[in-house]
Amino acid sequence: MGSFLYAPFVHTTNKMTCGQVRALFTYVVSGLSAFFLVYLLMPVAHWLAWKTQLLDIPRGRKGHSQPMPLSGGIAMFVGMLIVSAFFAGVQKTVAVLAVGGAVLMAIGWVDDAYKAKQKDFPALPKLLIQLSVGMMVFFFDIRFRGVSLTWLGGDDGAFVTFPLWISFLATVIWIVGLINMVNFLDGVDGLAAGATIFSAVTLFFLSMVKGQDLTALLAVALAGAALAFLRFNFYPAKIFMGDAGSMFLGFALAIISLEGTMKGATLISLVVTVLALGLPVIDTLQVMISRLLAGSPMYQADRRHVHHRLMSHGLTAKQTVVVLYVVSFLFSALSLFLFYFQKI
Repeated sequence: MGSFLYAPFVHTTNKMTCGQVRALFTYVVSGLSAFFLVYLLMPVAHWLAWKTQLLDIPRGRKGHSQPMPLSGGIAMFVGMLIVSAFFAGVQKTVAVLAVGGAVLMAIGWVDDAYKAKQKDFPALPKLLIQLSVGMMVFFFDIRFRGVSLTWLGGDDGAFVTFPLWISFLATVIWIVGLINMVNFLDGVDGLAAGATIFSAVTLFFLSMVKGQDLTALLAVALAGAALAFLRFNFYPAKIFMGDAGSMFLGFALAIISLEGTMKGATLISLVVTVLALGLPVIDTLQVMISRLLAGSPMYQADRRHVHHRLMSHGLTAKQTVVVLYVVSFLFSALSLFLFYFQKI
């Protein structure tokens, strides 16, 4: 992984070694670097959207009254990748994140361009691209490999290696699922970015404690990038991330979790990871169940998402986001609690 980190944060002594101090310093610097770089790129993204007319025009279910730039995701993508490559080097995971992210950004840009023309881009091409990206990740050996049956994560637990076809399906479904879960959350100012920050910070701590240096770095860089965007996207938003941005955030969370807490997973660590991603997972599950019970198409846009439900009960957009931030925090806290006390 290069030489930027030397000592993982495992509990070997009660005192931090020089290597651990240096690792912590690197994490802080990389997170801050991602934040400031994306912060500086946001005006450029804003200008680019107006220059190319990549604007979300108010209509139908839209909650804004003025045309809104859809280019915030570009700044997050560029900022996170530059910081990751600088601190970790251009290695496999960073390269996969860059290539897969670029493909998703491209199809997301097309989708956003359709929105700018007040047209709906068909779901099938997006789904095919997402499936292709998921397959690419699998073939680059970032995948579900199996699961340990020991709940406490001990060395004596039997590790069940998945057959190749199960590993393939699980990996692709996980990646495509998370891409769409974050995309579905992007319906209120600041919600998708805020939920991503909580998930990324949680994955950062889990990876750091497990000594998974690269995924810890990627997670903290993602958190820094999303936080910088949130400065411009919290209610009332000045810029949107667009489908390009939301798909990239979901993809980044999928890669980080697969290479981090999901790697050689125990049953508890699977639960911990799902809890770290709690809000998008729960929101998607309740929407799917609701649509199934109502006999509605799964990909038909509606107002069944949790943020829509809260607003229909009288909460403002800002109140809704704050409530869901608290929910995200509780999911993250529960994830870290189980991780620590189950000795994964």
